[in-house]
Amino acid sequence: MKWIKHNLISESWAKKKLPRIHFVFHLAGQTCSYEARENPIGDLKANVLGLLHLLEYLKTQRNRPVVVIAGTATQAGQTQINPISEQTRDNPCTFYDISKLSAELYLKQYIREKWVKGCALRLGNVYGKSKKTQSKSRGVLDKIYNHAVSGKQISLFVNQKCKRDYIHLDDIISALIAAAKNNKKTNGQTFYIGSGCGTTIGEAFRLAIMLAALKTGRKVKIINKKPPKNFSEIENRNVIINSSRFKNATGWRPRFNFYTNMKLTYS
Repeated sequence: MKWIKHNLISESWAKKKLPRIHFVFHLAGQTCSYEARENPIGDLKANVLGLLHLLEYLKTQRNRPVVVIAGTATQAGQTQINPISEQTRDNPCTFYDISKLSAELYLKQYIREKWVKGCALRLGNVYGKSKKTQSKSRGVLDKIYNHAVSGKQISLFVNQKCKRDYIHLDDIISALIAAAKNNKKTNGQTFYIGSGCGTTIGEAFRLAIMLAALKTGRKVKIINKKPPKNFSEIENRNVIINSSRFKNATGWRPRFNFYTNMKLTYS
């Protein structure tokens, strides 16, 4: 079995000689809804064409590789009923979510054509220590914590009462592996991956700030501000995820409690 890591999105890499691939975990892409609004064509190239170049290469292989792609729960749009699940109707309201949904549909068509196997996982709000190379719009709790450690004041907007389903990075990794291992039950499907618990943005931010204070001995100032003019409507969503369908198909369970693991992450 060969495992490779590749994050290029241009068609040129597909001409390179690569080993036979059995499993692909597609995590590359453009991840900021604001950047997608500024440059929807660039967003499409990264999130749709990048995947298509990869799928075109994979369909030339004799075996049918298993492709698991990472999507986002925001593909459902501004949901009114919680928890959300695979029964929730898709109504994307950002360019970013449109591109992620398009990529998912392309993968499903390649699966129908029997060129590849695989599935799509729509993720909740992933947290866990970030890397310097990741998008500035991602890892928001890490950003808040680091700001607080540095003594910078923290701003909270009107959406601080909105709930999010925070899920640890390690639970996402185990879900990706479970999806691939149980391909006979997950093939051609879309699944929502979350903890099943809702925590308000304000609660999550204040926990990160408290943990920073325990480390530094000083508590930073929190100010309530009006959101910027370009504040996306998707920021005002309330989301709790029902992952029962994925649990039943794979036996996967989230292992990390948000409050307990935040303390372990930033201890």
